[in-house]
Amino acid sequence: MVLAPDHRAALRADYRTALVGYLAERDETGRSRAYELGHAAVEAEIGLLELADVHRSVVDEVLAEDFSRDAVAAAMDFFIESLSTFDMAQRGFWEAHARAEREHALSISLQRSLLPADLPSLPGLEVAVRYLPAGLGSEVGGDWYDVIELAGDRVAFVVGDVMGHGLRQAAVMGQLRLALRSHLLEGRGPVEAVGRLDGLLDHLGDLTTATLVLAVVDRAASTVELVVAGHPWPVLIDPAGRAEFLTAARGRLLGLPGAPDRPVQGPLMMPEDSCLVLYTDGLLERHERAGTDGAELLRSTLDGLGDDAERLCDELTSALVDGPPADDVCLLAVAMRTGSLPPGGPVPFE
Repeated sequence: MVLAPDHRAALRADYRTALVGYLAERDETGRSRAYELGHAAVEAEIGLLELADVHRSVVDEVLAEDFSRDAVAAAMDFFIESLSTFDMAQRGFWEAHARAEREHALSISLQRSLLPADLPSLPGLEVAVRYLPAGLGSEVGGDWYDVIELAGDRVAFVVGDVMGHGLRQAAVMGQLRLALRSHLLEGRGPVEAVGRLDGLLDHLGDLTTATLVLAVVDRAASTVELVVAGHPWPVLIDPAGRAEFLTAARGRLLGLPGAPDRPVQGPLMMPEDSCLVLYTDGLLERHERAGTDGAELLRSTLDGLGDDAERLCDELTSALVDGPPADDVCLLAVAMRTGSLPPGGPVPFE
């Protein structure tokens, strides 16, 4: 901060008066006054270099007639005392920074403990996931994903996002993931399984809302069914490399009462060497805030990338994520590899 001329003049006048008094008495009262001046400078956001420049100009004037070793040493003592507030402020900053780093690391550990530990081996499919937690200075979020093996060569893929940030959102995320997994493994269809999450969020209270996309891939039939609850559109890349949003059936947010039911989209054909991409809005947020159409940037980046799920995730994060994200980013890609499936047919939902 550069002082305005009138502020600089006032600081210089106060500093000169205090320094002259200290050189005359050299007592604790003078040292206290030096500390007070440093404290006032910190509160006024006056930089250390600016205060040093004031000290230099005052010393040049005050010691012009008495430049003895004792006077110079006393002036330096006064200046060091005035800097003690800067030292404490700097220590407080670094201690707070270190504490924030520790808390952020613990939050990320909690967040990851609520997500799948490993991806299952899935004959007929290639799956890749990227989970990038928000950088230091951002609270832990509620982004999540899951991969659930179902009966009849079907696999459910989920990506979701609890609205808001904080440890509570992370805890809600964990409950939603386990509840949806349980409903699907009980044999409930996609719409019913997702719908039952509304009751869970209502029970948790505080008008908690969330979004998710659930994709149930039938490996034997080479199809996918989708339920989208207020979530960004999934993208399907066809075998020729063309990327298109699947926009036919987005329903209401989770936890939002009184809105129409969420429709199911599909079954849609998902042929050999096609790839489905699910993600959270953290992937697009920085670009949307900058006025760029993040969704179109996502689609154009995917266009022509092909069906290599790992490479696709690497290319997307490289193109759309610049440094530690301000919000969590979750990305899941599924490529169809039906040639590696054992013989068998699809089993319909009950």
